Amino acid sequence: ELLPENVSKAAKVNKKTTKLSVKRKALPLIPAYSMTTHKSQGQTLGKIIVDLVIPPGPLEVASVYVPLSRVKSLEDLLIIRPFEFVTLQVKPSTAQIEELKRLDRIAQDTRKRFQFTV
Repeated sequence: ELLPENVSKAAKVNKKTTKLSVKRKALPLIPAYSMTTHKSQGQTLGKIIVDLVIPPGPLEVASVYVPLSRVKSLEDLLIIRPFEFVTLQVKPSTAQIEELKRLDRIAQDTRKRFQFTV
């Protein structure tokens, strides 16, 4: 339980007993845990709070997709403030597209090479 808001105590100040009154103001704190989008990749989380206002700089597709896809149900997702709709329309960078094409070529070559292997 939090300390009472107003407290009065007797204390000795300069060898005299004086009544001190102290008024305390505080915000109630709730222990919580936070993590980055990168840390959350591959995990399924219970309930999450997400901020979709992306800081300035290059925007990665994962910056939006990963946090939104960590929960099984929309009821377990809380978006804390309004965000620009364009945030949801992020497209992969040219480098990402090229890397996906490269990986597809490797996958196709591997399937051809091992098509008779069980």
